[in-house]
Amino acid sequence: MKTANPRAQPLFRRYGNRDGHSGVVSYALAGTGIVVRFADGATYLYDRDCPGAAHVARMKALAQAGRGLATYISQRIGRRYRARLDAEAAALLPGRLHTTRQNTALR
Repeated sequence: MKTANPRAQPLFRRYGNRDGHSGVVSYALAGTGIVVRFADGATYLYDRDCPGAAHVARMKALAQAGRGLATYISQRIGRRYRARLDAEAAALLPGRLHTTRQNTALR
């Protein structure tokens, strides 16, 4: 019996970008969260802890629809992400993810 590799990379899907000018390139649904890759190469994990389950559910719906995800993140989420996963952050913090812990009152 094979077990899932917990460190396996999530399967990224190309973002629909229906309006043609989104900052989001791709996304991956990751259990109770979503991983979003932006045009500048930055990749962020959003989950139920940060920014919260309701926001993540909305982000997943927007990602699958291919419209409005970047706007939603910039207007409603801001810097409230669970972890930064891109190579630049990994180089700065070897062996660890760059995480943010925000005040829960802001959720």
